[in-house]
Amino acid sequence: MLKRLLDGTDLAQLRDMVSPAFFDVLPARELWRQGRHLAARYRDERAYGEALSHRADSLRAAGLGVHIGVVEPHESEAIDDPTARGEALLRLYFHQVLTPGPALIDLRRQRFAKRGDGYVFDPSRITVNWAPDFRMAVRAMYEGFYRGNDRQFVAALESLGLGSAVQTFREQFGGGDQRAVRFEMKAFVGSFHEAFVACREAGDTLHPNFLGLGITLAFLYDHLESLGGGPFDVRSAYFAAAGEPVADAA
Repeated sequence: MLKRLLDGTDLAQLRDMVSPAFFDVLPARELWRQGRHLAARYRDERAYGEALSHRADSLRAAGLGVHIGVVEPHESEAIDDPTARGEALLRLYFHQVLTPGPALIDLRRQRFAKRGDGYVFDPSRITVNWAPDFRMAVRAMYEGFYRGNDRQFVAALESLGLGSAVQTFREQFGGGDQRAVRFEMKAFVGSFHEAFVACREAGDTLHPNFLGLGITLAFLYDHLESLGGGPFDVRSAYFAAAGEPVADAA
């Protein structure tokens, strides 16, 4: 099913990153619906243009050092400071899950480049509209984690259908104060497989929008690993995207 939905799009490479247990915790009907949503938006030039315009305005207002533009092939490979690039990418990731509007989720290396004193983001047509309840839960999850509100963190994971994998997500987000986190695709796939197995054994089901978020995270981890995997200051990236001063870890 997933292969049929992804073939012919820039999402085809993701097939090898998907844990088999994922299909046990996202109902087939919802998986098909979400996959069709992604595929339809991929082919919708108008939706892509609107998403680009919205995100360009949002990034400009946020002042995160990332803007929408065109990236030439040679630019994406020129890495002068892997740490600065990785942390700019993390700011972009958090900005898109914390703020309203369609998300441009193609965070691959070839879509990002250094230019002047900032970075250019040139996403492909892979876009998604998060459901309001999903965005609210993801925002609450990150807020609870980075502000040390464990009750909020756990409640948000439960609303996403991930209540049986709380410890896995604590470890995945990084220990300590999250100012020096490393990223590795193998660890990402392993952690999510572990989380999905725990949810399957508990009889939980994921929120349907998790398909889009999982794709976003896969691209994020792949890009960060290509930069050496870090370490990156994820805490500062989160609070920059939230538009607030960095709060100390609890």
